[in-house]
Amino acid sequence: MKGATISIIICMLALSVPPAEAALITIKIEAEIDSVNDPYNLLEGQINPGDIIIGAYTYESTTPDSSPSYPTVGRYEQSATLCGISVVIAPPQTKLIFFRTNPANVEFLVGIINDGTSGGLQDGYWLISHNNLPLFNGTSVDYISWGLRDYSATALSSIELPTTAPVLEDWQENIFIIGGHRTFWIRAHMTSAVPEPATMLLFGLGGLFLRKRS
Repeated sequence: MKGATISIIICMLALSVPPAEAALITIKIEAEIDSVNDPYNLLEGQINPGDIIIGAYTYESTTPDSSPSYPTVGRYEQSATLCGISVVIAPPQTKLIFFRTNPANVEFLVGIINDGTSGGLQDGYWLISHNNLPLFNGTSVDYISWGLRDYSATALSSIELPTTAPVLEDWQENIFIIGGHRTFWIRAHMTSAVPEPATMLLFGLGGLFLRKRS
């Protein structure tokens, strides 16, 4: 029964994610929740450590860098309706709890750091969705974010926007956070990130820069 429910959730998420096109990249993700802080019971006890998050995020691969004057940082601001992130807390919760970018007001950023020196030499990969749909009970979701850090600075060789998923094993820090300003937060770590099959066929060679050449 649980497997069938998860299959239904995946189908529902697929309907909220656009089909892969020549410039759209969709990455399927799965995360495990590490901790939950909900002092006002806005989540109604439905989300707990150990729960699984599944979903996907989409961005436009030809988006220009909005900060070209910084040679070690790429900022790729997404505003198209088809871009953003959509995730759901998997069963055994009694109700489906979705967190998703508001398609009517997309403010979704994908960022890349290659050989950055702020805080020590490092590579970085992050994304954040600022404008999101409220929860089932009207609770505001102010940010959905994911950050990766590699303190050996070997995970990346470019600040170009990647066309495939980051290789999780290449990163020492892996933090996925969903929250509201001073109301609640959910902290998790990503356990899987893979391109949609159609995206993989189109761009299977495009993400080779994610691993530096030896």
